[in-house]
Amino acid sequence: MNCDGTIHGRGIRKSFGAKTVLTNINLDISSGEVCCVIGPSGSGKSTLLRCVNGLETIDLGVLKVNGDHFGYYETDHAFQAVSRKRLAEQRTKIGMVFQQFNLFPNMTAQENVMAGPVLVKGHKKQEAAKKAQQLLASVGLSGFGGQYPAQLSGGQQQRVAIARSLAMDPDIMLFDEPTSALDPEKVGEVLAVMKDLARKGMTMLVVTHEMGFAREVADSLLFMDEGCIVERGDAREVLANPKERRTQAFLERVL
Repeated sequence: MNCDGTIHGRGIRKSFGAKTVLTNINLDISSGEVCCVIGPSGSGKSTLLRCVNGLETIDLGVLKVNGDHFGYYETDHAFQAVSRKRLAEQRTKIGMVFQQFNLFPNMTAQENVMAGPVLVKGHKKQEAAKKAQQLLASVGLSGFGGQYPAQLSGGQQQRVAIARSLAMDPDIMLFDEPTSALDPEKVGEVLAVMKDLARKGMTMLVVTHEMGFAREVADSLLFMDEGCIVERGDAREVLANPKERRTQAFLERVL
């Protein structure tokens, strides 16, 4: 399997019953690129991430992640669904951090970070524990490995969730409004970890309301509305000089 940290989509469409959630989505994200996705609630941002991660399957179009057709393979006549084992293999190279932390409440922070490598990849517990300690330290939680989620603040829990995703050695990280459930004073803790990942060259697709983060860290920005990408371009350029009227109206409300 290729591991090049790229995402390419052409003509992606996704519906839930009669409701079309994504319409003709075209997407190009290069290795090491940080792309922020902004837009009003219900515009399809989270669904786009869930398609890239394989939590949802697209109805139409082409999606390539890490250089491979994602979830499907191409034959002379059609696209065929890959096996469940192959899809699971593809998904291990994509980390995802959600609004809610989704930590296992009966596991310590260290055990949460170890779970994927041990249960999915078959790593030895001693090896996984050492790596978990290193990852927790990298997100500013050295010494917190023995704490349970209920003993941690929201910002700390989200940083454990990031470390848990990184434990699988992903080539791409997806963030679905990772700071929206946090108290305002805890937001900076999580954004600092994300900035550090960006500096290290991680490919990141980030759904966010944090325009300051988008301006400071993102290479590119997508504005979505009603299931479509309305505007895309350099993050600072779009935020400072949006070309589309719908983008202008949205940014006037949030900036």
